[in-house]
Amino acid sequence: MEDSYPAAPEGPARSVHEGFSVLDFEVRFLALLSAATMRSGGSSVAAVGRSPGLGEWIGILRAARQQLGACAGLPAARVAQAVDEVLNLYDKGVPTAPLGLRDVKRLRDHISHGGPLPTGHDVAATMDALVRAISAAITDCLSDAGLRIADSDTDAPELWPSFVWEEEEVCLWPFMYVTADSAWHMYSNFSRQDRPVFLSFGAELVRTSPSDEAISAALNTLLKARSSGPTLRDFINDVRLDLEGFADEDSDPLYSEHEQGFEYYWKKATGEGSGTEPRRDYFRLGPDNTREWEAESGWVPYSTYLRRLANWPVVATRLRQTLEKTEARLATEERESLGWAPGQRGTTRMARVIVSDMDGSNSLDCSFSDLIDRVDEYLQANRGQTQVVFINGEAGIGKTRAMVEAAKSRARTVEQSAGDEDVSGLPLFLYVRSTGQVLDSLPTVVSGAVASTRNLTDAGVKALCRNGLMTLLIDGFDELLGGVGYSDAIGSLRPWLNDLGGRGVVVVSARSSYYMGQYRSSVARANEQGLPSVRHRIAEVQRWSSDDVTSFLDEYGVSTDSLTRLSEYDRELLGLPFFARVFVETVRNPGQGDFSRDASLTERLLSQYVAREEGKLGTGQGDTVLLNRTELRRTFEVLAEFMADSDEREADITELETAAEFAIEQELAARRGLKQRLPVLCGLAAAKGDAFTSRFRFQHELFFDQFLAGAASHYLVSGERRLFLGMLKQSHWRAATVAGVVDAAGAARTADAIAGFQPSAEGMGHEMRSTVAATNLGALWAAIIRTTGRMPAADIVDAVFSDELDLSHVPLEGARMVGCELSSLVLPSASGWQLNLKSTKIKKIETHQVPPDLSGLHGVRHADLTQLLLPSALLERKDRILEALRKHGAEVADADLQGESAPSLDVQAAHHFLTTLASRAEYSVVLRGTGYQPDDNRLKWTQAYGQAAWRRFVTELDTAGLAAIERFSASGERKLRLRLKCNTATIMGNDGTRAGVDTFWQRLEGR
Repeated sequence: MEDSYPAAPEGPARSVHEGFSVLDFEVRFLALLSAATMRSGGSSVAAVGRSPGLGEWIGILRAARQQLGACAGLPAARVAQAVDEVLNLYDKGVPTAPLGLRDVKRLRDHISHGGPLPTGHDVAATMDALVRAISAAITDCLSDAGLRIADSDTDAPELWPSFVWEEEEVCLWPFMYVTADSAWHMYSNFSRQDRPVFLSFGAELVRTSPSDEAISAALNTLLKARSSGPTLRDFINDVRLDLEGFADEDSDPLYSEHEQGFEYYWKKATGEGSGTEPRRDYFRLGPDNTREWEAESGWVPYSTYLRRLANWPVVATRLRQTLEKTEARLATEERESLGWAPGQRGTTRMARVIVSDMDGSNSLDCSFSDLIDRVDEYLQANRGQTQVVFINGEAGIGKTRAMVEAAKSRARTVEQSAGDEDVSGLPLFLYVRSTGQVLDSLPTVVSGAVASTRNLTDAGVKALCRNGLMTLLIDGFDELLGGVGYSDAIGSLRPWLNDLGGRGVVVVSARSSYYMGQYRSSVARANEQGLPSVRHRIAEVQRWSSDDVTSFLDEYGVSTDSLTRLSEYDRELLGLPFFARVFVETVRNPGQGDFSRDASLTERLLSQYVAREEGKLGTGQGDTVLLNRTELRRTFEVLAEFMADSDEREADITELETAAEFAIEQELAARRGLKQRLPVLCGLAAAKGDAFTSRFRFQHELFFDQFLAGAASHYLVSGERRLFLGMLKQSHWRAATVAGVVDAAGAARTADAIAGFQPSAEGMGHEMRSTVAATNLGALWAAIIRTTGRMPAADIVDAVFSDELDLSHVPLEGARMVGCELSSLVLPSASGWQLNLKSTKIKKIETHQVPPDLSGLHGVRHADLTQLLLPSALLERKDRILEALRKHGAEVADADLQGESAPSLDVQAAHHFLTTLASRAEYSVVLRGTGYQPDDNRLKWTQAYGQAAWRRFVTELDTAGLAAIERFSASGERKLRLRLKCNTATIMGNDGTRAGVDTFWQRLEGR
């Protein structure tokens, strides 16, 4: 067995690492021999650990020295002598090592933690001498013993070895066994699957598990009880998972127990030398179950260990450098595409955000800085649910700038805080920009984002995120995966969320509320394998206030008097930082500061953009432009249409060429030099095999929105209604596109075009296309109503209003909505209005009329309502919503269904709880350890029917096997996690496809 290690005893000195490996083997062998000797002599044996390390083997030898002395017989005497000699040698340590490293275990820990070998001390030779001396003591112990190998009592292939001193036999089984190929196997540890693992000598595999179940059964009687408490087991598993984020891919962290906790021996991946750094790290649960790691200075928080593994200050520096390059790249793009001068004087303005849960509850108005502080708070404790924060806002509102600035500021703070644990312990933000990375997977993009750190990978980032040390900021996530981001929004995030295991925070910038709707629908469709434990928050970025705009203009030396030349619509646009900068640059640019009512701020922006791109193309034969501005603008409109149809925000050179041919209405060859010059418009280089190909994208997402509006309005103005309606089905239109269409084509022409259009009757053959068309239809109707101040004469059919439809100041005279869906409806404040609904679902209705008069509301369905907001009350229970609708005069279409067969309050409560979970896109709730009540007091919806109803709901879900009640490690009071095993639609549908659903409802009914 000993010969399996490098260098035979008479050979040259081993390295220090090799020496410690052999030392572990020698001490392990003698400890197991001593345990087997006492067992054969009928004495009690000190329990061996399930994953023992060097410290525990030495502890077993110290206990055995006392016990063997009291045992009779030659084997006990010979083994006791060897144990005494080995311990004396071990306790002498390494006298040639520096003071503080002379203890053998302390020296091993120093080297295993990456510590350097002491200079001027021949530590390797001294260690090798120690190992040789220990080997000699064990060899002398066995010198007069015979070896006997017997068949197993169970007919298993594993053979039983024994040492025999003058007919006194010491059976080594079950600590060791021999196989038919003469390979020896010695106990190492128990695996996570609770199987014994043996070190193998002379076999093909170096670690094996025996086939004989008797070995496992016998070992269980001789080993320590399994690690007490789930908290320690969770820590052990979490450390292993975290180490895999930093370990060499060809190595497997080896777990061992030690006197204060546990240890892992593993190989850290490095970019130097052999590419790996062997390490042995010790961990324990400290006071109040705090997770700790043993540094050379003593026990420190586990988070300190992870920061050291990641080389925290260097990571902060390199992230800061990368973010500064990102800022510089954004400024360069603005300068080259828009002609803007570099930014001056002013600092980045802190955006205001409205933060709420996904269902709109628990809203809070705060600054973006406050939002970041809340992210830090989310990270401080394991709350049992991964916090996903969606940052929504209009194009041009400054989401990218805010995220980059937050990440850069934090990186600089950590970088400059060397030695200050309170500051250096702050989490870092990893900013990931989706632009230019369409169809890449999230792990690929994350790995690319940390490539500059040179010591982090996607797995390493997940380890840091799980432990509250890093937060992922994904800018434009719905763009990252193209159309996939819409069709399976949860699927695109699910692998990352699953790997976080209900911990950490992910911040996602999404381009519109439409994406949120698709995300919610995607969660509703997810099966039980795709239900991560997640809590959602939405941060809606707000436009600048008038004071913010004035301050911004002052910093650039632009007088507020210039605002009088803008239309009211353009003055409102200045609330978007991008348009405020457009206005400033236009005023400061001689010859462009003369605003007229005929040229809107948006039109000026597009004209300037087209003019600069025209300049890039240059001129052709006879000094004529290759594409005039009208043709170039039409080219961009067609390109935007192509992008919308492909769900990408990029186009390759062939699409650019095709768009140009559409614009000039002839082949490119007709204009000499045009085809050769078109690539200058492409600002991206994308890898394709071993080569790079040019790709086109607009400098800012606002340009895409506006040129898409130009393409759609072109069809309307030219009378091509069919093509216009076809564009409605392609992709979701954001607010800027919708407003651009209505502005360019006119509200009347747009209303005529969409009147009678029914997405559900179009036979589109794809649910997603129908949803897209219905959502765009709803947005257009909302814009028309806003522009005209009145409802259309025609019925509104099959429209989905994903944003609030505010009719508070709109006269309603017999307006009718058929087959529509509304997320929120604000009713008129005046009296005498009439609104007829047919097969229309409304989630929230709000009225400010005092006293409320709903007599003009016909055909409303109370079962669809999750909230009814009256001037003096917010109602969420279905029975109370129905009662209020009737009381205030509404005609309720589904009122008769409540009759005598009204469900019990427990059933109503269950429907309310499940509906709310669906609206929040969540499948888990964190509970207190007793009483099954929510840990978060803000979850008022759980108490709508009282604590008893919620408790019964949780209990019956668990009893029916539709949910699991899981414990998880968290500081403070014990907490549990309710996690649904199937989606809410399956439970509420009760269609027989899922076992336990019918039982669940019957038990709630009391049947």
